[in-house]
Amino acid sequence: MKPLSLRHRLTWLIIAVMVAVLIPLGIISYQRERREMNELLDGRLAEAGRTLGVLIENSDAGANHAAIAKDADIGRALIVAVHRRNYEPDVGFQVYDGRGRPMVSTANFASLPPPRAEQAGFGKITLDGYLWRTFILQNRAGLLIRIGERYDNRLNIDRGLMLEHGLPLLIGLPLLALLALWAVRRGLRPLDELTGQLAQRTPGSRQPVAIELAPEEIRPLIATLNQQLERLEDAIERERRMTADMAHELRTPLAATMLQLDSAAIASSPDDARAALQHARQGASRLARRIEQILSMAQLEAGAAATERSPQDLTAIVTSVIEELAPLIADKDITLSLLHDGTPLRVPGHEVALTAMLRNLIENAMRYVSQGGQVEVALSHAIDVATIDISDDGPGIPAEHRETVFERFRRETHDTAGGYGVGLNIVRRAAQLHDARIDLLDSPFGKGLRVRVEFLLGSTHP
Repeated sequence: MKPLSLRHRLTWLIIAVMVAVLIPLGIISYQRERREMNELLDGRLAEAGRTLGVLIENSDAGANHAAIAKDADIGRALIVAVHRRNYEPDVGFQVYDGRGRPMVSTANFASLPPPRAEQAGFGKITLDGYLWRTFILQNRAGLLIRIGERYDNRLNIDRGLMLEHGLPLLIGLPLLALLALWAVRRGLRPLDELTGQLAQRTPGSRQPVAIELAPEEIRPLIATLNQQLERLEDAIERERRMTADMAHELRTPLAATMLQLDSAAIASSPDDARAALQHARQGASRLARRIEQILSMAQLEAGAAATERSPQDLTAIVTSVIEELAPLIADKDITLSLLHDGTPLRVPGHEVALTAMLRNLIENAMRYVSQGGQVEVALSHAIDVATIDISDDGPGIPAEHRETVFERFRRETHDTAGGYGVGLNIVRRAAQLHDARIDLLDSPFGKGLRVRVEFLLGSTHP
């Protein structure tokens, strides 16, 4: 079965509610008016009977009848013909004196037997195939009166009430259903507009869906949708970053491994070949380790790893990175100096992110210095700050461009080192992950660049 759309679901629910409310209300209202109508007609019938008794009691017909009865001791009713117009009810009555002798009767009631006093009140009789509503009373003068009207009149009024209450429902419910459908369509127009906005969004857009003019009921939906779209774009951006990081981070270990393999191929002795192959094997191991670190870095940024920071020894991490880059340092004949006081320099953080940050800083410094250039890595600490300075004597970065080089794929126009513009972006992300401050300064060598990273020793993970 095909599920109903929200528009049709709401329309049918509204129609069901209207039917469930209006039809019972119509029935209750009809029954109440019918009951009041019967009470009103019964009251009118009783009042007519009392009025008839008073009129006969004080009329000449009553006096003449009394004289006749005294002389002849016989009773003969005065027959009254009742002429009824179409809109008037068909009525009849009988009047008997206290001794049970007929006094006055309408022609249609002339054949009825005299009523009994114990029958006083409302009742029903069948006369000439019609049902009558009757009222019997005995007044103070002793007159026994029966008055009645045919039920046809009440049935006509009853039909009128049914028509009055039923016709609006028969006509109104379909009209209300159409109006409900129109109202639902108009009410759901913001959802159609939301669908249109989402259909027009371009891939990679971070423009949130407009929420200011949205109805209050769907504002939470739009706010949640904006959050989900933002998370989706973040996830896509992380995937892009990881791809770029993979290409950037694997470049150096691959180059180092290729150098060792080339050395093994041109080695003049088996010992030199074995040594080169051993270094190539170590390079392949570092390559595998680098892949794991890239994946771990992606997990850290996505929040999939543990959020707790643990103490990390910056001295040990820098030493490990320099050992990994040793083949490239030797190949380019770079003088690399490591300055520290020999004691562990511990900061709260994540090993993977710190390793990626320091590796990229040292690699960048090595990449941009010339053959035989120099790179200096200095570690120091104060009471609450740990500082890493990485300086080189390369071309450096102009002061006006230092804020933009952290952007992904951003490279200086004079860059001839063959980079991808990813390394410093990784550095900035790792620094942000550790609440560290990173500055680009002038190199102490007179030319080149100094990168300073400062860690708060008392910082905690947010």
